[in-house]
Formats: sequence, C-alpha cells, structure tokens
Amino acid sequence: MKLEVEPLQLESRHPFRIARSTRKAFDLFVFSLSYENVTGLGEAAPQRYYGESPDTVREAVNNLAGLLDGDPAELLESLNEESGDLREALEGHASVRAALDMALWDIRGKLENKPCYELFGTTASDTPLTSFTIGIDDPQIIDEKVDAARPYKILKVKVGIPGDIEIVDRVIARSGKKVRVDANEGWDLEMAIGKTKDLYDRGVEFCEQPISHEDEDGLRELKRLSPLEIILDESIVDPGDVEVKSDQGHGINIKLMKCGGISPALDLIAEARRYELSVMLGCMVETSIAVTAAAQLSPLVDYADLDGNLLLADDPFEGVKVVDGKLVLPEGPGLGVNRRGG
Repeated sequence: MKLEVEPLQLESRHPFRIARSTRKAFDLFVFSLSYENVTGLGEAAPQRYYGESPDTVREAVNNLAGLLDGDPAELLESLNEESGDLREALEGHASVRAALDMALWDIRGKLENKPCYELFGTTASDTPLTSFTIGIDDPQIIDEKVDAARPYKILKVKVGIPGDIEIVDRVIARSGKKVRVDANEGWDLEMAIGKTKDLYDRGVEFCEQPISHEDEDGLRELKRLSPLEIILDESIVDPGDVEVKSDQGHGINIKLMKCGGISPALDLIAEARRYELSVMLGCMVETSIAVTAAAQLSPLVDYADLDGNLLLADDPFEGVKVVDGKLVLPEGPGLGVNRRGG
C-alpha cells in the first residue's frame, strides 16, 4: 500500500478552554492510504495529554517503511493484534493507529461498496443526537456560543474551574436545553460530591470525568454517592481498562484518538456492554474525517459528543451532518468523506 500524510494546522472558531488548558491552533494529519486504485482516508489528532505531538506522529510515520505490505484485512490484523508488527511499531502512537485503522475501514467499505455502518451491522437511522460543546469562556462569549448552538438540542458545558456552577446556570437559563457537563479531572473528591448533587438538582444529565483518573478509590466512592451518572473519559483508553474500572463510573467515553481507531472502539463497546455500562462516543477537535469515522459507530452507542469538526473555523472535509441535533451519516461507501471543493 502507498501512504501519503498531509499535515494541517487548523484553528477553532473560539479559543477552546477546558479545566487544564486553552488552545486555538490544532495540528492534524490527514492519511491517504491507497490499495488497488482505492484510497482510504484517516486522520491523526495527536494529544499531548496522552504523550503524542506533531513530532511523534512524524517519527511514527517514518517507522512504517515496509510494514504496509498486504491487503486491508491483513493490515487491520497487524495493527490491532497485540503481537502484530504494526501494533508493536506504533505502541504509544494511538492517533497514528487511529488514522491507519479508519483508512483501512474506509478502503474495505469502498471495496465492498458499503458504508462502514453497514459493515458493523447497523442502520443509519439509529444514530443518536449529538451534544454541542460550550467551552469555558467569558460570560458574553458563552452567550454567543449558546446562541450559535440553536440547531443542537443537547449542550455539553466544560466545567472544573471556580465559578463553574454559575456557568452551567447561565447556559441553562439562556438555552432551556438538556445539559451535560465535563470537568476534565478539574475537581477533587469532596468538591465532586457536592457539585454532582448541585448539578443533579439542576437537571443535568451526567458528568464526565469529575476527578483525576489516578484517584481510583475516589471514583469508586463518587460512583456510590453521586446522584448523577458518572462517565469515565480519561480513565478509559484501551478495552482492557473497562473490566478494571467498571466500578468507578456508570459509563465510558470512547474517542478514536485515545483508543487507536474504529477496531478497538468496537471492542470497547462490547466490553462496556458486558459490564452493563453506558457508552458515549466523543472526539477531539478534528476534521470531518475522524468525526465521521466515529459517527459510523454511533448507532451502537447511547450518547454522542461528535462536534469537533463543528468547532473548527474551517473544515477542509465534509461527511457526517447534523440535522435538528441528530447525526446524519453520509450515504457513500466506506467513511463517505470528501474534500470540500474536490
């Protein structure tokens, strides 16, 4: 197979602030993988939180020489089996594995002339509503973000800083919509116990990763005491994490960039169902390539937070749409993603 990698630096519409960082520029990499005159698209969005950067992506790509010979099925196995050559070469490079994995699924769908969701045994009509993220910001900007999110029926509010309950109150009052919150590990246990009760009283649906993933005893205690559903995000990376941490939350958030692509995401969904956990699909700030790849899995899950492409000032690609808050999958084979103007 022939691999071409295109680096992109894109900006979000507003500075994207969460409890631990603020960013406006995002380094992304588009992977074009060609096999028998069919090209599959993938995307890597490296996250420093998980030990990746643009430099590590470039280093990983340079190490792929000679490892991309084979058909899509063989390469998917090599990429996702513990002893696979590709898996070993890309250990610690989850976003690169994700890019290759989604490109291989895109090729498979195009070869079989089926959209990926059909390969997973689902139908496009079963997609969930997606939330739209309201990042931490000044009150006036928050109002502008809420007003701009009118097409969405669910809002996800970033919290985890002093005054965050007031932000939630402002969003609820201005929008009148269902609200979810994400603390990105911004609270300690005592604070989380109090705030989850306050948020429950306000009708908030659930809270993502209230405290550090390292405080496993604290998460177990919070799960026991919180009236609000707790969704584990930073706590869950690989499918093996689900069994170990199933007593630390009520559900999990799966992101292709942290787990390594569509294939491990399917395993994560199966493991979550095995332990009777709810499942959410999330994303980083990404183009429509990666967001559409995740959306192809969305008929299999309970919740979706697939808005990373919508946060960009300019997305070079088009794929999944949102109509009345609901994810609408493209009809084309594979991922169904195209370059705008292409």
